Amino acid sequence: ELLSSYICVRRRWRTRHVLQVILSNACIITFVMSKHCGDLERIYIDKSLVGKLSSELICDAFLTDQYLIASHSHMNKVDYAYFTKRPPLNEAAKRLDKLSQWEPKVTQLEIPGPKGRRLDRCISMNMTQDVVLVWWSFGSGEAWPWSPMSSDKERANICILSIHGPMIDVIAYTKTEAEPIQVNFSYIQPHRIFCLEQQIGGHGEITARSCTYEIIRGQIQTASVVNIPLKSTVVCQARSPQEEKLILGLSDCSLVMYDDHRKVTLFTRAAIPPANIAWHPNGTLLLVASARADIQIFDRALSPLCIQLVSEEPSHEKFLRISKFFRTSITLREAEWCPYPPHNVDFMTTHMDALFLTFSRGPVALMQFHLGVRSRERFSCLELVKEYIKHKQMDEAVSLLSSLNWDHEGPTCYACLAAIVNSLLRMPLNADREAQLEAALATFYAPKPAISEATVLEYRDPISQLARRFFHHLLRYVRFDKAFLLAVDIGARDLFMDIHYMAADKGETALAEVARRKAEQIESDSPENLEVFDDESFLMSSGQSFSSSTRHHGQDTGEHFGHQLPSSRHHPWQQEYYSSRQDRNAQIRYDGGTEPQFADGSFPDLGDLRLHDDLITDYTAALMDPGFNAVGAQATADQNNGNGDDEDDDYRTEVDENGTKVKVIHFGIV
Repeated sequence: ELLSSYICVRRRWRTRHVLQVILSNACIITFVMSKHCGDLERIYIDKSLVGKLSSELICDAFLTDQYLIASHSHMNKVDYAYFTKRPPLNEAAKRLDKLSQWEPKVTQLEIPGPKGRRLDRCISMNMTQDVVLVWWSFGSGEAWPWSPMSSDKERANICILSIHGPMIDVIAYTKTEAEPIQVNFSYIQPHRIFCLEQQIGGHGEITARSCTYEIIRGQIQTASVVNIPLKSTVVCQARSPQEEKLILGLSDCSLVMYDDHRKVTLFTRAAIPPANIAWHPNGTLLLVASARADIQIFDRALSPLCIQLVSEEPSHEKFLRISKFFRTSITLREAEWCPYPPHNVDFMTTHMDALFLTFSRGPVALMQFHLGVRSRERFSCLELVKEYIKHKQMDEAVSLLSSLNWDHEGPTCYACLAAIVNSLLRMPLNADREAQLEAALATFYAPKPAISEATVLEYRDPISQLARRFFHHLLRYVRFDKAFLLAVDIGARDLFMDIHYMAADKGETALAEVARRKAEQIESDSPENLEVFDDESFLMSSGQSFSSSTRHHGQDTGEHFGHQLPSSRHHPWQQEYYSSRQDRNAQIRYDGGTEPQFADGSFPDLGDLRLHDDLITDYTAALMDPGFNAVGAQATADQNNGNGDDEDDDYRTEVDENGTKVKVIHFGIV
């Protein structure tokens, strides 16, 4: 009787099995459900606040364990009921007492906005439950007499309220540029506000404006604005739990998703006219429902999923018709997932997700989805990818992988990538599978936007093994062009030699020669062949040094093809080589004269070399002293007498190409 007479204005999941519903007359109904199924065990009706607010009917409300706040449609006031004798917070969540036992103290607060107009003032609460947002829309088909608005306070349609125990105050207000469709607080940042506006141009063009506001020092400031062109008007919207995807349901049965992370917009068409959208709490699925309670499910990449009822003869359908379970016509008002995860116990029946449905002037319904029953992953992206692979839906699996964020969901991304690549490599290669493998690996090797260096370093090595398997898979099917490009990305000598031998066997002499040259280039650039650089000594005693032709050749050859890749994409041996070559270029050298010179041509002083004149003079004088290390010199002399051909003497005289004598002193360990 209460549900048929009043509207459900707010739903609150206290626990997984306790749900509270606030009606428009301020009556609170508590449903207690069974822990092993969705059966209803008890119903509690609390009328403690009925008739104690500013008006008999409210248009929205928000209930916590500390207070209740309600708004009204015909007056610009909010009622704030603070519970003066509430139990401790850890006990309040377990007890189902009536609010009258907590002795609520009701106060009224006037908020900005026009007076004398009937507006649906909606409420949103931040994650810390200390700031309240009240917003409304001026778009109404009802005619109103003209009345001037003299101040910004009367023009405002968003106001921010601050709560401090029993005190509530207005701290800021503003007016949106276009007609707001939905305004709510972020579930991640306590002072961030998301606002979706719809703007219709003079020629009928429709634009959705996704605005982000920040509350800074008591002021509402615009952080970002994204304009999304549309072909029809917005009917419903929802933002993903990670708050990086915005889904819009349009009047022409189309769905538009804007990905703020990738800065792309996706379009698809639903089988039903969307009237309500609800994201699953883990962000993998989204539910689209029509006003007639027809339900269709999509994944986060907008790929449709089939639904089937649990029955003796199950049959999957594109969408589920809820209306066939009711005797009279129904109109769906809201659909909301239970935010609490299912219990992970031994009973299979307990691992399911609950969806609560409310209907206009009608009953309420609870749907239970058996998601992730086998793997206990609550239908995660990995489990959905495995189901796609099982049913040979590889395009949907790759699309779902592309929608993931490597920086925030690295383990899930790698697990999905490995599952897709391993499955495709077991199948014969064709054009479709080749494109799917390229698209899957491109999520890591060519991401948009770029992945952070820390993430690349973490997953570079295991993913390179997958890329190598793909390389040899391409060679088996004589796909030399793609294999060569993949070998360039990996930058390993053995891969080019594999191409060389395979191309030579197939008669591709030109390709074999190019692959051999690439392999030789990598081998010549490897650290094992650069030992000549380590033999050059910094000749402090004479103030002269020589520059080998090998070093000049290394500088004149230009950029290696591996330089086109980020340093984090190189294999460990490549990183060591490039870092060692960079260190050698930074060494100090002499240019045939007496002045030291850096590799870039600049001439440093002793201060730049971190050396002092006195230190150099004392150190060289001590080394040139005949009595210095006499014991070691005698031992060296004895060794030289025994082996006159030894080239590693501590002190010897050499003659360079110009006939100049140079004294070479090996310092040893200093």
